[in-house]
Amino acid sequence: MKHLVTLITFIFVTFVTFQVAYAGETVKDITAGSVVKFTAGIVTGVLIHEGAHGVAAKAANTEMSWELGNYNQPIGFTANPDSDAKGLALYSSGLLSQTMGTEIILQSDKDKIDKNSSFVRGVMAWNILNPILYSLDYWFIRRSNKNGGNTFQGDIEGVEYYSNEPTANVFALSITAMAAFQGYRYLQTQSWAPDWLKRNSQTQSLSFAPAPSGGFFMAFQHRF
Repeated sequence: MKHLVTLITFIFVTFVTFQVAYAGETVKDITAGSVVKFTAGIVTGVLIHEGAHGVAAKAANTEMSWELGNYNQPIGFTANPDSDAKGLALYSSGLLSQTMGTEIILQSDKDKIDKNSSFVRGVMAWNILNPILYSLDYWFIRRSNKNGGNTFQGDIEGVEYYSNEPTANVFALSITAMAAFQGYRYLQTQSWAPDWLKRNSQTQSLSFAPAPSGGFFMAFQHRF
């Protein structure tokens, strides 16, 4: 059953990322170079996600150990924060970095970041799909996110471990909703997108600000 779930997830990710990256382009437009750049974008997104965990651990003065192929993922880590606040920050940092990174790309001028480049499409495919798939795994699939008594694996399980289940559910729902919304806005920037889809592309944004008690505020803005 696990192998079937893995296969279905792989097919879904491959199909959707391909569609996000190359929708509207003909086969002759997809070159070996564009595929390499798209793949490099995905790898970059993965490294930024894991790097955010490392930065959070450094800020919390928490030791980490890294392993390849750990927790049914390409890269996994283990850490033992000495407080719930540090643990929550550490395990939420990877997915939050994706949300913030996506927003930076979306709000950047097109002459600074080409949103139609294969590399950026790879980064955005990872940043948009990974939070959604991570949440689906936490709620239903239970492959990367597992809880075994006093042990756990997976970012959202880590959020639950260092807070509680309602907080983890709110976190998962929030990153899923934000990723879906950002994905919709990213489609508006694509050269192949129809005019009716592009009409509101410059009127919506998300912003982040640190909260005095810790964590951050998130605000959505729609300009009429």
